Amino acid sequence: MTLETGALLAAAVMMILGTYYFRRKKTDRVRALACKAAATAMPGLLLLWSIAEGSRLSAGSAWALAAILFYMTADVLLECKFVLGAAAFGIGHICMTAGFLAERMDGAVLLTAAGFLCLFMGAAYLALHQYFQRLKAKKLYAPAVLYIFLLNTMAGCAAAYGILEGGWKGAAAVAGGVCFAVSDLLLGQNRLGQKRSIRKGAVVLILYYLAVYLFAISRIW
Repeated sequence: MTLETGALLAAAVMMILGTYYFRRKKTDRVRALACKAAATAMPGLLLLWSIAEGSRLSAGSAWALAAILFYMTADVLLECKFVLGAAAFGIGHICMTAGFLAERMDGAVLLTAAGFLCLFMGAAYLALHQYFQRLKAKKLYAPAVLYIFLLNTMAGCAAAYGILEGGWKGAAAVAGGVCFAVSDLLLGQNRLGQKRSIRKGAVVLILYYLAVYLFAISRIW
């Protein structure tokens, strides 16, 4: 089986597992959560397979694998204790950021990443500022701001790395960063709003899985 076929198979399995989680998360909680984490694991397994097939285990790939492990942990914790899940995601973002910077860190990357960070933070403010008072009342404002900063730093580094790297590999990194940032903004709106939207929840999940998959692909191509 070629690497391209493996990538398509991983995407298909992700879709099946993610769909099972979304459809059964209220009626079969334990199995659904296992499927949710297993879907996140697929890009990691694809990355491991590419290494086994002869690809070099770079520092960026090692950090990406560590990030995916934390994302899998967060998938489960988020459903049990939201704050712990957000913390696990935050650590995952730090690992993914380290991976992009390990692959390429120079003045151009840092300057471009800083520009994207400002852009993403501005978008986050516009999308979530109406909920700030609610977060302050729950004493979650500071943790939320810290999480948003970690998320957008990761997304900014992914976008900067991708633009300067170029090609399909770079495009996958840029798209992955944008998908993750948008996914979490929609998640924040959905959880903090008066009513939760099932459709918005589906979009959040799709963008999240797509982001992790694209990050893995950016390491393989």
